[in-house]
Amino acid sequence: MSTTKLYRNIAILTAVLLALIGAFFLVKYKLSSDEAEDYKQIEIYKLDKEKVVEVTVINGEDTFVFKKSETGNDTASDTEDDDNWELVSGGDFTINQVRVRSIVANICDLYATKEVEDNPKNLAQYGLDNPVTVTVKLSDGTTAQIEVGDATPTASGFYVREASKNKVYTISYYAGDMLKADENGLRNKFILDVTSQEVTELAVTKNGKRTFKTVKSDEKGWYMVEPIEASINMVRLTSALDALVRAEVVDYVEKNVKDLAKYGLDNPSYIVEAAAGSQRVTLLIGDVKENNAESYGMFEGTDEVFTINPGTLGFLDTPALEIIDGFIYAPYIYTINDLDFNIDGKTIKLKIEEVKNEAKAENTEQSEESEDKVDKQYKYYIDGIDVEAKKGEDGVSKFRNFYASIISITASEIEPETTPSGDAEISVVFNHNNEAGKVTVEFIPRDERTYYAMKNGKYTGIVVRKDAFNAEDGPRKTYEELMNFLNSEE
Repeated sequence: MSTTKLYRNIAILTAVLLALIGAFFLVKYKLSSDEAEDYKQIEIYKLDKEKVVEVTVINGEDTFVFKKSETGNDTASDTEDDDNWELVSGGDFTINQVRVRSIVANICDLYATKEVEDNPKNLAQYGLDNPVTVTVKLSDGTTAQIEVGDATPTASGFYVREASKNKVYTISYYAGDMLKADENGLRNKFILDVTSQEVTELAVTKNGKRTFKTVKSDEKGWYMVEPIEASINMVRLTSALDALVRAEVVDYVEKNVKDLAKYGLDNPSYIVEAAAGSQRVTLLIGDVKENNAESYGMFEGTDEVFTINPGTLGFLDTPALEIIDGFIYAPYIYTINDLDFNIDGKTIKLKIEEVKNEAKAENTEQSEESEDKVDKQYKYYIDGIDVEAKKGEDGVSKFRNFYASIISITASEIEPETTPSGDAEISVVFNHNNEAGKVTVEFIPRDERTYYAMKNGKYTGIVVRKDAFNAEDGPRKTYEELMNFLNSEE
């Protein structure tokens, strides 16, 4: 082939390739333009949501009217949470504030993704023959209304009609779903609509017997009052409180219920009592529904049955033993002047003595402010032996281990309904350097394996295992380890 013909063929092929590339971009541009045309936003309403003072939702035979409460903020605010709504017509239930605010926000900033039909002849094909109608009224007296029909066949949006213009549009699925509200969607479904930090009481009764009751006070924080008085395991309790405030009603079943036995609510399996300040609820939980995933429930003092997922309330079967921290008495070591530990027929004496760093004190002006800056130091004695002087920091560490073992004896059972009798086999007498004064803990034999735990002569309701005193980190072993170390040769 000649060079001239070769160059000519190359030129022809290049021209064809460029033509194809051009056609590709032309088609792509045409498609992009068509897509943009199909999905361009069409403004339906652009309103100031802060001026909305009334919302009406008509769904079938139900009409719900909401008015902005007097405590709400009628002027511009930083957050939607400043607006509170009240149900003034259509029912007697606590409303879902977030849902009502979302309805207002969506209708006031409503755009269509597509205009479907002008002057439609068959509204039924869009579900607009029996729509959900949402109307908002503004403070200047003007109103805006939208009708919401069915979801589109691809579930990408909802059909809506602006009645005043008689045009059918599609709007985003989220906006349509928010606007197409029914009573279930407008109700507040939270069992207790507060944060976990606001809860001040939680109690559970199972099969007619109180499992536990915990309360929170400004002075003591959280503590258990039933079946015994005890300190709380805050990890466990916090988990329970978080579950409580997240728990929601699944669905509403029957109003004005007459036959509670049909739902097992005449003799409920569980009763959950909770409070947040003055707000109190008592939740009754009855039979398990046929799907085995939900149970029937109702609030005491009402006549409406709903379903709830009991699995969300993971604390229902938690025993009181797991709610308490389990300690009989566990004071901080530096609140103690001395203690007597009576075990195996002998008394072991511990003493913690505060001494000031004199060198620092001499170089510090003696004032209330400077006193706080003087480092606190302590001497530790066991049966009169200065532990640090004899064995240094290693000795002090073993002394602290021994102290920790004494206060770390924990509950193995709770048995509140008994009156222990007999003499204590083991006792600890704490002498404090604060207002607590003298506190005595005693362990009275219950049987061959356990002790009743007493505090200041009063039964705590707690039972402990005898072998806890023999554990590797128990008092007998840590005492033996400490004394062997103190008496060992250098």
